[in-house]
Amino acid sequence: MALRRRTMLAAVPLLALAACSETGGENSNRVNEINRDRFVSGDGSNYRWEEPDERFAAPRLTGDDLDGDPIDTDDWAGSVLVVNFWGSWCPPCVAEAPYLVEAAAEFKDEGVQFLGVNIRDTADTAKAFERRWGVEYPSLSDEAGRVADQFVDYGLSPNDIPATIVIDAEHRVFSIWRGEIDDAETLIADVRKALEPS
Repeated sequence: MALRRRTMLAAVPLLALAACSETGGENSNRVNEINRDRFVSGDGSNYRWEEPDERFAAPRLTGDDLDGDPIDTDDWAGSVLVVNFWGSWCPPCVAEAPYLVEAAAEFKDEGVQFLGVNIRDTADTAKAFERRWGVEYPSLSDEAGRVADQFVDYGLSPNDIPATIVIDAEHRVFSIWRGEIDDAETLIADVRKALEPS
């Protein structure tokens, strides 16, 4: 399978930024410390499969959102999907949040569905993060890493976050971003390319 590669800026080093948890409490702080210790920043690369026949099927994602309501990506058949793996304790996730919100707003009426996959946060911590950054699209709660594990064969580890996957309307993987998205315009351009008829 041919890979097309674009290089992005490397994610900001973990030690250069402070964690941004909005919910307090000793347990919450301890969980954030553990998660930061396990965090591995992606290498900042972007892989794109330009030719539709080179793309491979994306896994079906199911689970509950942060309010406990069910989500199934099969319900969005025919829509381009943008799946972002994030945690409130991950500094690059904090840095890229405004760009994802901006890109989601750009495609609000264009049949593109954004979906977060929250890694190892409690629901309260994750919801506080979304309120802070104005995230309006849903996120699957993935405290156990079950959803993230479905992407191991795609070169992503549950510890490699942030990561963003653009999935075309036939639910094939169009591009994989391994690392922080550092502007909305680049992601918007990638999604527009995925929207082109195949």
